[in-house]
Amino acid sequence: MVEERRVKLGVIGCGKFPNAALFPCFHLAPIELVAVCDLNRERAERTAAAFGAARAYQDHREMFARESLEAVMIVVGPAVNPALAIDAMRAGLHAYVEKPPALTVEDGERMASVSRETNRFLAVGFMKRFGTAYRMAKRIIESPEFGGLAHLTCKFTSGLYVPVWSKELTPFSFLLDHSIHHLDLIQHYAGPVEWVCAQQSTGGKERFGFAAVLRFRSGATGLVEVSNYESRGVPNEHLRLMGEGRTVIVENVSHLTYHRNAPAMDRGRDLDPEHDSLTWAPNMTAISPENWSLAHMGYLGEVRNFAECVLRGTPPKPDILDGIAAVRLVHAIHDSNGQPLTLRG
Repeated sequence: MVEERRVKLGVIGCGKFPNAALFPCFHLAPIELVAVCDLNRERAERTAAAFGAARAYQDHREMFARESLEAVMIVVGPAVNPALAIDAMRAGLHAYVEKPPALTVEDGERMASVSRETNRFLAVGFMKRFGTAYRMAKRIIESPEFGGLAHLTCKFTSGLYVPVWSKELTPFSFLLDHSIHHLDLIQHYAGPVEWVCAQQSTGGKERFGFAAVLRFRSGATGLVEVSNYESRGVPNEHLRLMGEGRTVIVENVSHLTYHRNAPAMDRGRDLDPEHDSLTWAPNMTAISPENWSLAHMGYLGEVRNFAECVLRGTPPKPDILDGIAAVRLVHAIHDSNGQPLTLRG
């Protein structure tokens, strides 16, 4: 039996999020978890023991020097992602940074420059691209029958929470930590944004909302609504993609409906297998790694994608350029204040 080749991986950051969403995916991906690193040694050692890493470190440079790593995943925060990713790439490692990749476009561009200089991959953790229903939607809108994406609407809301990396909740930290997921996703479907006009609302202490009108360079248009007004206990994602008489709707990550230019109702109308709507939802009674919540949400897919790209030597997507585009859109929506802003780059 030929043993599967696995990426020798190190991870920087052993907090609650990677322990809940990323480390559990490693055994289903071509990954050998060699070592972990965290400023809190006890937390690093606890994570290493839980997920089978041989060693735990407090200093990432020591981990890079002592271990024979091929790649590193960085799950810390946008203020320190640039320095850690640059250290990793200059140490000869391919790198993944969890979103958001950086606080500013300039920091992102510095990361991209070092990626080119060192010829090392730099992936960004936008896991929604790999969610089951969102992947299906992407394939549908790229099919000839869809006729091209003309318009999209997107709603992404949440309850009140403070991003771990920011220490306080502000309109900007909310957009950068929460809304950036869908600000990447819409560009995954429609391409780069040409201009945006957005308006902020405030609903009390630490409650924010943004409504934005966008035009993409492709000619498509979009409406985006993001806020933290709603409860975290209710469905809070809705995406609608419109083509020529066809519409794809993804509700709350897990339910997809495809309206296929169905004929109007008339007397005696029967089911039209070629044009009536299709729906998809997971069968949660089926026991399979592909039916796991972390798979449907996209975490398993993004982990596998990064590892497989490193093994094949092919650049992963989404990459730091996608991260820069999302950070640029965050800043534009935050700064618009009701005025159209053209996005450069």
